[in-house]
Amino acid sequence: MNERLKNVMIARYNAIIEDSKYKIKCYSDQEIIIPEHPDITLEIDKLLEAMSNAEEKLAVIELHYGKNETSKAIL
Repeated sequence: MNERLKNVMIARYNAIIEDSKYKIKCYSDQEIIIPEHPDITLEIDKLLEAMSNAEEKLAVIELHYGKNETSKAIL
């Protein structure tokens, strides 16, 4: 993977994480109910899953395409 593509993917996954954190904060600070999404716990669960997936992908990028590609570890 070239450096530019790697940086774009890292930015993408970091954006997903930050977006999810912001939405969770909005849900918890405002205690709002969105008519289309009355099950807040389900929505929070979806956001946490998105964060988890993004963090896992960041770890895979680091493992396989990080600076020290030759010393890969098993997760």
